[in-house]
Amino acid sequence: MAGQEPTTEQSYQPGPEDEGVDDATAAGDVIAGSALPQDTLAAKLEALLFVHSRPVSTRRLAELVGLTSVIPVNQALELLQKRYDEFGSAFTLQELAKGFQLTTRPDHDALLQQLVREREAQKLSPATLEALAIIAYKQPLGRGELENIRGAGSDHLVRNLLDRGLVKVAKRDTSKPGSPALYGTTAEFLRAFGLRSISELPSEGDLAAPADDGDEEEAEIEQAEISAPDTNDSDE
Repeated sequence: MAGQEPTTEQSYQPGPEDEGVDDATAAGDVIAGSALPQDTLAAKLEALLFVHSRPVSTRRLAELVGLTSVIPVNQALELLQKRYDEFGSAFTLQELAKGFQLTTRPDHDALLQQLVREREAQKLSPATLEALAIIAYKQPLGRGELENIRGAGSDHLVRNLLDRGLVKVAKRDTSKPGSPALYGTTAEFLRAFGLRSISELPSEGDLAAPADDGDEEEAEIEQAEISAPDTNDSDE
């Protein structure tokens, strides 16, 4: 009608993530999302992200909570991040690979790495465990003596244990040429196996003899652990 002032009301403008969703549907989802308390939606999204080990797209999150638009999802994610920041939470939301992932803050990396190492200690091959047990009971022990006891080369096993922080160079044998390293266990070893001190190790008489029928499988695992040749001979 002539003379009518143009309306100032702004219509909903879909973003790139809403491609394929018309204005009416997206706007309807905003209304539907507002009917669901934002705290409730945020809690649902937090639970979903908590159990996913990989980033989850906002589109997928919307589908999981029964929405066809990502707008309420984005708003709830913003609320979660704001809470994490305000309360100094250990968690944070990271936007990765076109999705979101619930992660811990970098401040806690050192602490969490300790737990990872403890878990990794439980994944040692039989050959590596054998070498670790010999070092634990005979420490300080040289590589040559370790190999004499095992009857096999142990360079890669010792390197593996050093990398995992389970053994260290405890001292050097100055009575021999080159002062070869003598290895001993570390505090990490005690933590990984739930010991307060070396004195809590079972007596050698209480240890069961290893079975002989697993030699082939052990050899395969041992071979898999062998990495590039150790070019650093400073510990010998």
